[in-house]
Amino acid sequence: MVEPPDDRIARRLAEIREQERELDRQDAERDAAARDPAAAVVRRTGGALRSFLFLAGVLVLAASLLGVAVTLNRLAGYDMADARREGQATVSSCVPHGPITNRGFGYWESCEVEVTWAGGGVEHLTVGAVFTSADIGATIRVGDLGNYRSSRKLARADVPDRPWLSWLGYAAGALAIPPGFVGVLLLRETLRRRRK
Repeated sequence: MVEPPDDRIARRLAEIREQERELDRQDAERDAAARDPAAAVVRRTGGALRSFLFLAGVLVLAASLLGVAVTLNRLAGYDMADARREGQATVSSCVPHGPITNRGFGYWESCEVEVTWAGGGVEHLTVGAVFTSADIGATIRVGDLGNYRSSRKLARADVPDRPWLSWLGYAAGALAIPPGFVGVLLLRETLRRRRK
Protein backbone atom coordinates (compact mmCIF):
# COMPACT_ATOMS: atom_id res chain seq x y z
CA MET A 1 0.00 0.00 0.00
CA VAL A 2 1.40 3.37 -0.96
CA GLU A 3 1.18 6.29 1.44
CA PRO A 4 -0.19 9.54 0.21
CA PRO A 5 2.54 12.13 -0.46
CA ASP A 6 1.27 14.43 2.28
CA ASP A 7 1.76 11.75 4.98
CA ARG A 8 5.35 11.02 3.86
CA ILE A 9 6.20 14.72 3.86
CA ALA A 10 4.66 15.21 7.30
CA ARG A 11 6.54 12.21 8.72
CA ARG A 12 9.85 13.42 7.19
CA LEU A 13 9.31 16.92 8.62
CA ALA A 14 8.72 15.39 12.06
CA GLU A 15 11.99 13.42 11.77
CA ILE A 16 13.91 16.56 10.76
CA ARG A 17 12.43 18.53 13.69
CA GLU A 18 13.42 15.71 16.07
CA GLN A 19 17.00 15.73 14.72
CA GLU A 20 17.17 19.52 15.11
CA ARG A 21 15.98 19.24 18.75
CA GLU A 22 18.68 16.58 19.40
CA LEU A 23 21.39 18.78 17.86
CA ASP A 24 20.20 21.78 19.88
CA ARG A 25 20.33 19.65 23.07
CA GLN A 26 23.91 18.53 22.30
CA ASP A 27 24.98 22.15 21.62
CA ALA A 28 23.47 23.24 24.94
CA GLU A 29 25.36 20.46 26.80
CA ARG A 30 28.63 21.49 25.14
CA ASP A 31 28.07 25.15 26.01
CA ALA A 32 27.31 24.26 29.63
CA ALA A 33 30.46 22.13 29.87
CA ALA A 34 32.56 24.92 28.33
CA ARG A 35 31.24 27.40 30.92
CA ASP A 36 32.08 25.03 33.81
CA PRO A 37 35.85 25.40 34.52
CA ALA A 38 35.89 22.35 36.83
CA ALA A 39 34.71 20.11 33.99
CA ALA A 40 37.47 21.43 31.73
CA VAL A 41 40.16 20.73 34.35
CA VAL A 42 38.92 17.19 34.88
CA ARG A 43 39.07 16.58 31.14
CA ARG A 44 42.64 17.90 30.93
CA THR A 45 44.09 15.90 33.85
CA GLY A 46 44.43 12.63 31.93
CA GLY A 47 45.68 14.50 28.89
CA ALA A 48 48.32 16.35 30.92
CA LEU A 49 49.86 13.10 32.14
CA ARG A 50 49.90 11.65 28.65
CA SER A 51 51.40 14.87 27.29
CA PHE A 52 54.11 14.84 29.95
CA LEU A 53 54.98 11.20 29.29
CA PHE A 54 55.11 11.81 25.55
CA LEU A 55 57.32 14.89 26.05
CA ALA A 56 59.62 12.94 28.39
CA GLY A 57 59.83 10.08 25.88
CA VAL A 58 60.72 12.41 23.01
CA LEU A 59 63.42 14.16 25.05
CA VAL A 60 64.88 10.84 26.26
CA LEU A 61 64.97 9.59 22.65
CA ALA A 62 66.83 12.72 21.53
CA ALA A 63 69.30 12.50 24.43
CA SER A 64 69.86 8.78 23.80
CA LEU A 65 70.61 9.34 20.13
CA LEU A 66 73.06 12.12 21.03
CA GLY A 67 74.71 9.78 23.56
CA VAL A 68 75.06 7.09 20.89
CA ALA A 69 76.57 9.65 18.51
CA VAL A 70 79.17 10.77 21.06
CA THR A 71 79.96 7.16 22.00
CA LEU A 72 80.55 6.12 18.39
CA ASN A 73 82.81 9.12 17.77
CA ARG A 74 84.81 8.28 20.91
CA LEU A 75 85.24 4.67 19.79
CA ALA A 76 86.31 5.67 16.27
CA GLY A 77 89.80 6.68 17.42
CA TYR A 78 92.19 9.02 15.63
CA ASP A 79 94.49 8.58 12.66
CA MET A 80 98.25 8.66 13.34
CA ALA A 81 98.76 10.13 9.86
CA ASP A 82 97.15 13.37 11.11
CA ALA A 83 99.70 13.78 13.93
CA ARG A 84 101.90 16.88 13.95
CA ARG A 85 104.60 15.10 15.95
CA GLU A 86 105.21 11.68 17.46
CA GLY A 87 106.40 10.53 20.83
CA GLN A 88 106.44 7.78 23.43
CA ALA A 89 103.78 7.86 26.18
CA THR A 90 104.21 6.08 29.50
CA VAL A 91 100.98 5.62 31.46
CA SER A 92 101.31 6.09 35.22
CA SER A 93 97.71 5.91 36.52
CA CYS A 94 94.10 5.79 35.31
CA VAL A 95 90.71 6.79 36.70
CA PRO A 96 87.55 5.06 35.40
CA HIS A 97 84.46 7.00 34.27
CA GLY A 98 80.99 5.87 33.24
CA PRO A 99 78.49 4.47 32.48
CA ILE A 100 76.89 7.73 31.24
CA THR A 101 79.17 10.76 30.81
CA ASN A 102 79.86 13.63 28.43
CA ARG A 103 81.81 11.10 26.32
CA GLY A 104 78.76 8.94 25.74
CA PHE A 105 77.72 5.58 27.08
CA GLY A 106 79.97 2.89 28.53
CA TYR A 107 83.08 2.94 30.67
CA TRP A 108 86.30 4.73 29.73
CA GLU A 109 89.35 5.93 31.61
CA SER A 110 91.30 9.14 31.88
CA CYS A 111 94.98 8.45 32.42
CA GLU A 112 98.01 10.38 33.60
CA VAL A 113 100.78 9.98 31.02
CA GLU A 114 104.30 11.24 30.50
CA VAL A 115 105.03 11.85 26.82
CA THR A 116 108.57 12.13 25.52
CA TRP A 117 108.36 13.79 22.11
CA ALA A 118 110.68 12.77 19.27
CA GLY A 119 111.81 16.38 18.71
CA GLY A 120 112.72 16.72 22.39
CA GLY A 121 110.76 17.69 25.42
CA VAL A 122 108.75 15.84 28.01
CA GLU A 123 105.12 16.61 28.79
CA HIS A 124 102.83 15.38 31.59
CA LEU A 125 99.20 15.08 30.43
CA THR A 126 95.84 13.79 31.54
CA VAL A 127 94.26 12.11 28.52
CA GLY A 128 90.73 10.68 28.40
CA ALA A 129 89.46 7.68 26.45
CA VAL A 130 92.82 6.83 24.82
CA PHE A 131 94.54 4.59 27.37
CA THR A 132 93.31 1.97 29.85
CA SER A 133 94.51 0.55 33.16
CA ALA A 134 96.08 -2.31 31.18
CA ASP A 135 98.53 0.25 29.72
CA ILE A 136 99.95 1.32 33.11
CA GLY A 137 103.74 1.05 32.98
CA ALA A 138 103.75 0.42 29.23
CA THR A 139 105.34 2.73 26.68
CA ILE A 140 103.12 3.40 23.69
CA ARG A 141 103.89 5.30 20.49
CA VAL A 142 101.49 8.25 20.13
CA GLY A 143 100.88 11.18 17.82
CA ASP A 144 99.98 14.73 18.83
CA LEU A 145 96.77 15.94 17.18
CA GLY A 146 96.69 19.26 19.01
CA ASN A 147 94.45 20.67 21.71
CA TYR A 148 90.71 20.29 21.85
CA ARG A 149 88.99 22.47 24.44
CA SER A 150 91.12 22.00 27.55
CA SER A 151 92.83 18.71 26.76
CA ARG A 152 95.33 17.26 24.30
CA LYS A 153 94.18 14.84 21.63
CA LEU A 154 96.48 11.89 21.07
CA ALA A 155 96.37 9.11 18.49
CA ARG A 156 97.75 5.68 19.33
CA ALA A 157 99.93 3.94 16.75
CA ASP A 158 98.70 0.49 17.84
CA VAL A 159 94.98 1.34 17.45
CA PRO A 160 93.69 1.89 13.91
CA ASP A 161 91.21 4.67 13.35
CA ARG A 162 87.73 3.60 12.28
CA PRO A 163 86.21 6.47 10.31
CA TRP A 164 83.09 4.42 9.61
CA LEU A 165 82.25 4.65 13.32
CA SER A 166 82.50 8.43 13.08
CA TRP A 167 80.10 8.42 10.14
CA LEU A 168 77.65 6.26 12.08
CA GLY A 169 78.00 8.72 14.97
CA TYR A 170 77.21 11.64 12.67
CA ALA A 171 74.15 9.76 11.37
CA ALA A 172 72.94 9.11 14.94
CA GLY A 173 73.47 12.79 15.73
CA ALA A 174 71.45 13.78 12.68
CA LEU A 175 68.67 11.40 13.75
CA ALA A 176 68.62 13.15 17.15
CA ILE A 177 67.74 16.52 15.59
CA PRO A 178 64.03 15.90 14.75
CA PRO A 179 63.02 14.48 18.16
CA GLY A 180 65.09 17.18 19.86
CA PHE A 181 63.32 19.87 17.84
CA VAL A 182 59.89 18.34 18.55
CA GLY A 183 60.76 18.03 22.25
CA VAL A 184 61.77 21.68 22.48
CA LEU A 185 58.57 22.78 20.72
CA LEU A 186 56.42 20.60 23.00
CA LEU A 187 58.20 21.90 26.09
CA ARG A 188 57.70 25.48 24.90
CA GLU A 189 53.99 24.85 24.30
CA THR A 190 53.59 23.19 27.71
CA LEU A 191 55.25 26.09 29.50
CA ARG A 192 53.19 28.59 27.51
CA ARG A 193 49.94 26.85 28.52
CA ARG A 194 50.95 26.76 32.19
CA ARG A 195 51.45 30.51 32.23
CA LYS A 196 47.88 31.12 31.07
